[in-house]
Amino acid sequence: MHLWHRLTAIMALTTASLLLVCNQVSADISLDKKTLKRISAAVYEVVVLKPVSDSLTYERPLPLELLPYVERTDKCLPVGTAFAVSPTEYVTAAHVLALDRLSQYKEYYLRDDSGAVYAIDKITKYSDRRDFAVFTLKDRTPGEFLPVNTSPELNDKVYAVGNALGEGIVIRDGLYTSNTPEDLNGEWKWLRFSAAASPGNSGGPLLDGAGRVIGIVLQKSPSENLNSALPIAEVMRSRDGVAELHRNIYYPLDNMSFTKIGTLHQDIPLPKPYRQVNEEMASVVQLFSAKLLERLLAENRAEIFPNGKESLPLMFRTIDAVFPYLIVRGPDGVWDAQTAKETKDFELGSNGSVTLGHLGNSYFMYIQKPDDLPLATFYNDSKVFMDTLLKGLGITRQISIDKVKVTSFGQAREESVFTDGYLRKWLVRTWAMEYNDQYVVTFSLPVPGGCVTLMRADQTGRAGGNIMDLKALADFIYVSYYGSLKQWREFLAMKTLLPEVFSTIEIAFDYGGRFTYRSKRLSFYLGPKNLQISENSDLKLNFGYFREDGRTVWDVKEISVGEDKNSATNFLVSLNIRPPSDLGDKYKSEWGKMVARKMPYNKTAFFNDKSSSIDTVYPGSVAGGNPADDSVLYHVGYTREGTVGQREMEAALDDFLGHITLLDTAGTKAIGDGRK
Repeated sequence: MHLWHRLTAIMALTTASLLLVCNQVSADISLDKKTLKRISAAVYEVVVLKPVSDSLTYERPLPLELLPYVERTDKCLPVGTAFAVSPTEYVTAAHVLALDRLSQYKEYYLRDDSGAVYAIDKITKYSDRRDFAVFTLKDRTPGEFLPVNTSPELNDKVYAVGNALGEGIVIRDGLYTSNTPEDLNGEWKWLRFSAAASPGNSGGPLLDGAGRVIGIVLQKSPSENLNSALPIAEVMRSRDGVAELHRNIYYPLDNMSFTKIGTLHQDIPLPKPYRQVNEEMASVVQLFSAKLLERLLAENRAEIFPNGKESLPLMFRTIDAVFPYLIVRGPDGVWDAQTAKETKDFELGSNGSVTLGHLGNSYFMYIQKPDDLPLATFYNDSKVFMDTLLKGLGITRQISIDKVKVTSFGQAREESVFTDGYLRKWLVRTWAMEYNDQYVVTFSLPVPGGCVTLMRADQTGRAGGNIMDLKALADFIYVSYYGSLKQWREFLAMKTLLPEVFSTIEIAFDYGGRFTYRSKRLSFYLGPKNLQISENSDLKLNFGYFREDGRTVWDVKEISVGEDKNSATNFLVSLNIRPPSDLGDKYKSEWGKMVARKMPYNKTAFFNDKSSSIDTVYPGSVAGGNPADDSVLYHVGYTREGTVGQREMEAALDDFLGHITLLDTAGTKAIGDGRK
């Protein structure tokens, strides 16, 4: 699903999930009035308070009048059901309270049959594996509670009680049909029943014919009324004063088949206030997940790019990646760079644009800011950044049948700078959407004229996990740096945000004059005789990966300088490294052509796609030895629009060759025979 559709769906208010009425019981007539009264007093809606603030700004007022009256006027949102089991305590499903993940909802409440709400106070017993929570309320003790039956009979009539579809407490009947062993080791058996259950029933009681609790309703079957409940006996026999965290956590990454599964088992002493337990549990789960990711990467390091022989094909390629690529391990184990199969372009006005695609669980974007927006403002002001992006993406919030465009997310809630393994600096930002407990996370890498951005939108409780994922994936982003010289000048001034490699690169130019490039590997210049340098001239640095001094480096492998961004006329210099003997023939064949100066590396001009081109290999070689012994060769090329003759093309290429000097990797000694 595309971002502009998916985010609209995320932000849509689903009427059925929000409808809420007072806690009035609709009942099966076979239950007597006394039992119905007790159920009405002992079963509660679990609710959260609707957010009172909204960081989002819209193009027009939200048409809230389109919502049903109850949904429009109720101050609460339903999340499930709970019930009293003693003179002091209440029970619900663990997943209803979401104690293991953070939320923008800071408090959970019970709402009684009169409409009064009471905040949850302390958690007294908890098990995520069995999926139950026992707790107390602030300023409230049960007036009524439900008796329990720990030995129900198969095929007896049962009643599922709960806040079905958020429309109030209802009772529906069926049969206790069977038992199903829990998956791990069959330590207990789930109750299976045929009474209807709906979203919102979770945490409610499953009653026998006498109105006694036999289980906690947990899960609705996807296609038939064969639903699941935890036997209430499991709650009664579980340890008091402890929260049991026990689960298998599975950690994959989008770009590789390697995964890590670990079993989290930790006890947290109780009783403690809801918020404290929530923060402790969320921290435990987050830390465990982070360690799983760390182990995943460490245990497979020898096979994860850039290590291992399956990484070699990509290390001996150079990819034009102005729109970002993701380095992915294929089914055959070979690492390659992949880009989105489909992209969509959005205009931002004043030459600004967004190109959007989707890979794995992330949205990939190449953003060019509008000309009238200073680059420093675009990078440093999170509100301006997202407001600019929203002009193109057209994200909407749905109210009933209407959709209203979101024009601003406001300032980011959290901002930081993350430096990846190749010392590239990513702007990390998160924005909150209070009304639906969602977060938007972006990782943005500055490039000339704008940035490359990875984006995810998800539940608030998963924001931390998404940030962990994106930090890991940042090392696998393959990207080129391209822009007009006007854009490059503004970009190079952002020194604190540049990748570390730019500290070894000098780029200087004067409009109408000379362009100069110097790194620790080579230097060259272009004068007015070669190209007419203007603010519309363009420069592209294609980066790649290679081994140097026993380590993998990310550095410039190809430099292209063009006369005008709208013209094909350009000079190119590319670094090529001799492939190992066990790499495929296509790599060795191309290298052989370069060594032997065969076509197209023989200074023979050719016409292709409305332009003329000529190529060669830089004369001489490393240390001036035999070209066949070289481990590094530089391909030099010249392209000019139109049909141009051999003599003119060769003269232009020879003149450029005279402006190139090769240096050693320390940048201190000439290793070529270029002429200044």
